Amino acid sequence: MSTVSEVGNAGVRALFPGQGSQVPGMGRALAQACPEAAAVFDEASDALGLDMRALCWESEPRELAATQNAQPALITASVAAWRVLESRGVHATLAAGHSVGAVAALVAAGRVPFAEAVRLVRLRGELMAGAPGRGGMCAVLANGPERLEALATVERYGLDVAADNSPRQFVAAGDLDAVHAFAAELGARARLLDVSHAFHSRLMSPVAERWEAAVRGLELAAGGIPVGLVTTGGFSTDPAELTKDLAAALCAPVRWQDLMTEAAAPAFDPAWYAALGPAQALVGLAKQHPSKPRVALLDTPVAVDAFARRLEVENR
Repeated sequence: MSTVSEVGNAGVRALFPGQGSQVPGMGRALAQACPEAAAVFDEASDALGLDMRALCWESEPRELAATQNAQPALITASVAAWRVLESRGVHATLAAGHSVGAVAALVAAGRVPFAEAVRLVRLRGELMAGAPGRGGMCAVLANGPERLEALATVERYGLDVAADNSPRQFVAAGDLDAVHAFAAELGARARLLDVSHAFHSRLMSPVAERWEAAVRGLELAAGGIPVGLVTTGGFSTDPAELTKDLAAALCAPVRWQDLMTEAAAPAFDPAWYAALGPAQALVGLAKQHPSKPRVALLDTPVAVDAFARRLEVENR
């Protein structure tokens, strides 16, 4: 295994996945092989009063996918991967997370303790799962004129853009019947998502006040690592801006394409991105971005150590 001194305290752009990326068994290999990852699972279990290992490794896919379970499970698995990478002497030059991954990014940037973050995320999942109404979401694959046409169709059906993920993909959300009609019109370009509600849309408004109150109770630490603002597509080190963004993100779209554009700025060198935990979707989205970033998927101890060794060689 690479050590802190061997890697030379190399830096990466750290990326954290959002809901929908969860997979049964996530984090198992890391927690069984690396004490740093095991400690994260222990901390999550203690903070929430539930067995996070059992939830992530033994529950049925439908149980794990439930919003109130998926969100804390995801940040546990992704922060566990980050802790292992960090123990190898790697630091973040920036941190960004897709949707709930934004909270994991705050942990990686040293802005909030993990135990507090996982409790907040559990509440987030419970609030979102308990929002009234029948909502749905639909991913759309289209670029150029087809993308513009699809965006116009979103407005025609009274839907919201829930995420702008790449030049080729966005997500629409809203009333379930309208989402189904929208998907039917777009045909092969549309894929209905297996979700219980219309996340990142106006249909989250009934629970937004309780979420905002919880976020206002946070005291984010100051720090120099820029963290992604999912509602604006920029980066900030200002605790007030980060808090405002976190509070607004429940109803606002995730501007992931803009975040990846900002993250590509030379000021955030070195060039490598690290996608932590079950983040295969983020790797796929990165391939669609014009900057063509180099992204390493780090979800197993083998992947983390191979990446640390590569950084060691490149930083000699």
